[in-house]
Amino acid sequence: GLGGVAALGGSSLPRTTRPLLERMLATVEHRGPDDVNLRLDDVVSLAFTRLSLVGVDSGNQPLVGPDEQVVLIANGEVYNHKELERTLPGFRPRTKSDCEVLIGLYEEHGLDFVDGVRGIFALALHDKRRNRLVLATDPFACKPMFYAFAGDQVVFGSEIKVLFDHPGVPREVDWVGGLAEQGLSNFSAMSTGEVNTWFRGIHKVAGGTVVTIDLATGRTDVHRYWQPGGPLAEADAPSAAEYVTRYRELLWSSVEDSLMAEVELGLFLSGGVDSAAIAAIAAKLGQPLHTFTVATQATVLNGDVGHARQVAEHLGIPNTVAALPSDAVPSPEDWKGLLWLMETPLTGPEQYYKYSLYRVAKALRPGMKATLLGSGADEFNGGYSDLLSMGGGWARFEANLDRLAVARVVRPEFAPWLTQKAPLLLTLPALADDPRGVDSYADFLKWKWRDVQQYNCWHEDRNAAGSGVEARVPFLDRRLVDLSTSVPLSLREQLLWDKRMAREAVLDVLPEPVVRREKKPFFNGRTAHFAHRLVVDALARDGMALVEEALAGPRMAEYVDGDALRRTVAALKAGRSPLHPQIPLRVVNLGLLDVLARGGREPFRPEQVTLLAKSVEADRDAVDEALGGVEVRPSSVIAFGPGARFARDEADGTWLLIKDLAVTHTVDEALAPGWVRFLRAVDGTRTVAELVEAAGIELDEVAEYLDLCVETGYLVLRPSLVGAAS
Repeated sequence: GLGGVAALGGSSLPRTTRPLLERMLATVEHRGPDDVNLRLDDVVSLAFTRLSLVGVDSGNQPLVGPDEQVVLIANGEVYNHKELERTLPGFRPRTKSDCEVLIGLYEEHGLDFVDGVRGIFALALHDKRRNRLVLATDPFACKPMFYAFAGDQVVFGSEIKVLFDHPGVPREVDWVGGLAEQGLSNFSAMSTGEVNTWFRGIHKVAGGTVVTIDLATGRTDVHRYWQPGGPLAEADAPSAAEYVTRYRELLWSSVEDSLMAEVELGLFLSGGVDSAAIAAIAAKLGQPLHTFTVATQATVLNGDVGHARQVAEHLGIPNTVAALPSDAVPSPEDWKGLLWLMETPLTGPEQYYKYSLYRVAKALRPGMKATLLGSGADEFNGGYSDLLSMGGGWARFEANLDRLAVARVVRPEFAPWLTQKAPLLLTLPALADDPRGVDSYADFLKWKWRDVQQYNCWHEDRNAAGSGVEARVPFLDRRLVDLSTSVPLSLREQLLWDKRMAREAVLDVLPEPVVRREKKPFFNGRTAHFAHRLVVDALARDGMALVEEALAGPRMAEYVDGDALRRTVAALKAGRSPLHPQIPLRVVNLGLLDVLARGGREPFRPEQVTLLAKSVEADRDAVDEALGGVEVRPSSVIAFGPGARFARDEADGTWLLIKDLAVTHTVDEALAPGWVRFLRAVDGTRTVAELVEAAGIELDEVAEYLDLCVETGYLVLRPSLVGAAS
């Protein structure tokens, strides 16, 4: 982790700079436990904590140029540093750090110095000759960098908490900017603006940019060195087969880059094709990785855990499962600890599960310092095309993108047209009041690029750093993204519908069923209620302690109706609200961040979040036992889920499955008399075997219905009463 402060306007840094830097070191200690260094200077002073993966014995920072006019600190890895060093004949590295080449590149190319860099990085460079501070990140901001102005100083660091160590940086949530963020309201529109930092006065160095700050005047300039490109002209484009071949070549190269290390690496295996592909390629490259999979009721029932186990067995690599019991709910203090690590109100079940997985992995393999992830594969390869088509095909996907894109720029008088469910009858140029119309797919890519920075890379970095680990993301190699975004219009459906190009590219290393397996959404779909339940239980726990603490903050009452928020959480807990639970969670998170920032919370340490997950081998019965029972067995006790009941319509005698006050399914007693008798006997105390006996049927007659009802939350297993496997 890194932090620093620079003086502006010809001033000098005061003597209090050393204590400030020492506080910064303590704040980012979790990011780099291997070494700490300070560099004090009248103009720019730097703090650095190191997580050593390359040049372990000789790669300490800050790094200094030959004449000491350029000083650099950098997080991350420059994968192609050897190749870049060969382009600098006069460059003589003085350490084994892969980041030292950045100094030579800067001396040679100025502000274009990162144009040819492949890697994940965030850097701060002090150019003494030109009296400027240079901040930069990789194309997707996999490694973060934030900065803020505090009087006649500029403060910068790897996390927002580092900036708060400076007394001149405001510790306040930006309520208007935060509540306007699409991720809080779930409003369907493409967000393509700057990444939201959530706090007043805090700026983020965007992916693919170099920020320069003139230390004499304070002037800030932003130079964008990369952004997603557009489609090639039809005449210049390769064939579909050539695209697949090129994608395969680049993916292998990117995985090989990500394996660069002198220490142990691991891999998080989700059960999907993306992480499976990385595991397979790494094994083919002679570096089989220890893999880790998170097991919850949802990931067991949707097949993710089983598929991860099958992939590991196919490749002959170890797979350890972090199993979260079905009744595991973080305490208010645990949640605040996780939220302070994440620094974003978008924190939710995914981040909690991933944090648990890192803790289990680190406890089992303490020497593991980096994990490879499948994150970022969907965004630029058509991974959301099927979801956004809402059951239609590519044409429906494009039509829905048109609606999303034009929603940002529609003429106010034509806005009602966007509320119609029928296909748009007006032309896009007319709706947008722009003769050029709207390039909806280009806007979609910009949206996903922002999403990767606002959500994916943000939480992947914090989660890994919270356990002293580096997150590496082979699919976020700009060469791969350049290839995907260059697909011409005529080949988009063939190559990008349901990630066809990315899937076809790994058929040579994975079994076809793994490659073709459909994406399992985390917060949507049939098993989403398990994640929803975690959210609701966390909000409702201890008398809505999280809600009450957020509402007690100094500004939340200006923007949030406290009574409405309490009623919403109570209704969700009782199963009587159709609202997506992540909306109140994120509003509460924003309020808690305001309270935590103003309260001067201590630096994050892993022990601030209680580890509830259990480490088990990827064995079906062991996972089920650790979760408290997921698979339906004769000894399982069954109850109706929250908001669910089974009732008879007295008007016509039809039996109804009701969820959240709405009738969702009807059951014809004439066609399924045994199933009706089974459901009528459910009382929350009987086992499946007892219910089957009471209904006078065999288990096989209702097994399929029973599994589906458990998977969708109409029926739940009672963890405290689940018996042993039978």
